[in-house]
Amino acid sequence: MSNSIDYVNNSRIPWGAFTRLVIIQAQNAFNEKGAQFVLIPLGVWLAANCGYQGDLEYPLGAIIVLPFVLFSPIVGWISDHFAKARVIQYMALTQVIVLLGMFVSLYVHHLNMAIFWFTLFAIQATVFSPAKKGIVKDLVGEKNMGFASGILEMASILSILGGQIGAFFWFPYLLDAGSDSIWHEWLPQEFFAWFDAWVKPSGVNDGWYAASFPCLVFLLAAIPVAISSLFLPKFEPQNKSPFRWSLFYEHFTQLAKLWRHPVLRTCEVGIGYFWFFGGTIMLMTIQMAKELSGGANDFGTIGAMLMVWMSGGTVLGGVLASLLCSKGVKLKVSVMGGILMTLSCVLLSFVPMSSSGFYACLMLAGVSAAFFLVPINAYFQNSADNAERGDMIAAGNLVDCVLGLLAVGFQYLMMLCIPSNLQFIVMASLSLAVTSVFVKFAKSRG
Repeated sequence: MSNSIDYVNNSRIPWGAFTRLVIIQAQNAFNEKGAQFVLIPLGVWLAANCGYQGDLEYPLGAIIVLPFVLFSPIVGWISDHFAKARVIQYMALTQVIVLLGMFVSLYVHHLNMAIFWFTLFAIQATVFSPAKKGIVKDLVGEKNMGFASGILEMASILSILGGQIGAFFWFPYLLDAGSDSIWHEWLPQEFFAWFDAWVKPSGVNDGWYAASFPCLVFLLAAIPVAISSLFLPKFEPQNKSPFRWSLFYEHFTQLAKLWRHPVLRTCEVGIGYFWFFGGTIMLMTIQMAKELSGGANDFGTIGAMLMVWMSGGTVLGGVLASLLCSKGVKLKVSVMGGILMTLSCVLLSFVPMSSSGFYACLMLAGVSAAFFLVPINAYFQNSADNAERGDMIAAGNLVDCVLGLLAVGFQYLMMLCIPSNLQFIVMASLSLAVTSVFVKFAKSRG
């Protein structure tokens, strides 16, 4: 078997394989978020038309992160013990099975079963995460980690945001009684006479159709990507430790290892805060979309527009940060990002919602958050030992997801107690506190 050292020593970095990895993980992230964000407007539609009670964004937000909290030790062991390419291949196949189950559940109008399959999707993403991150250094070597890690993270974030925004736009489009898929313009009408009879059991455009049809498309897109995963290069695993039952409760052991390493600990504080910040702001945009739409059918469109500006800034900031770190990780970029995160949140608290100024500030928040994340994440991965990289990533994922879970409860409490504009002041205060930590850290690391 080859290993990453062979590639580096012989200057044969397989950028084609790295590109394939980026596509595989981006498509997985897109489909997971797309599935989540067709369920959220479905819940709003059911509440308006069928008497459904509840805000699906909060339980779904918790479902996304709970598997990371529960299974981080064992998925870290899996990533270190088995060839990471093999883990990625099995998870790509699992995604196809899960999307099939979710589509069938929505097709037969069974919301609880669809949520069950979405829960399995969250577990799949938990197993997939340390393998996809851990294989990067094997592929590109230490010298290219800053650039490659930034590209992988930004592709993931772009896909997450694209899945959210695309589903939010797609749902109200399909909900319109006069709308059909754009495929109707490309394929023969005879095909759709059969196809519509199959995907529309009620014969009309309703919330169930608007949720199930995107899931079918996600399923079809997942199949060729799963096939492409078979061509990833395989590297010998660095850790041959046997399976042990303690893997189910070694969370604190992994966290202790990470926390004893001052560099990794500080980096994880920043990475975890990024996901706390992103999770909170995402739920705040959903709350604002509900307030602006009054729960009507344009909820998805308004929510999508708010996320478009945030995501555009995140992508732009990620690309710029990756370029700035292409010749080495620069922690000063993270400091600049933290300062801009604080400033953007202060501005968002004073600018009227849905105004052009509000959209511009959302974009600034996205740029600054990406600037904050990219150098810290690359520094974290580059500082972890090869033999324990999967463990450290899994421990970091645990912290990220605990903070993501806290973000769900935190924003829910803010929604009950604090007006939308003042919630941004709270986030500005938190961002300022975290940034002050990284001012000292950047100085100490030169």
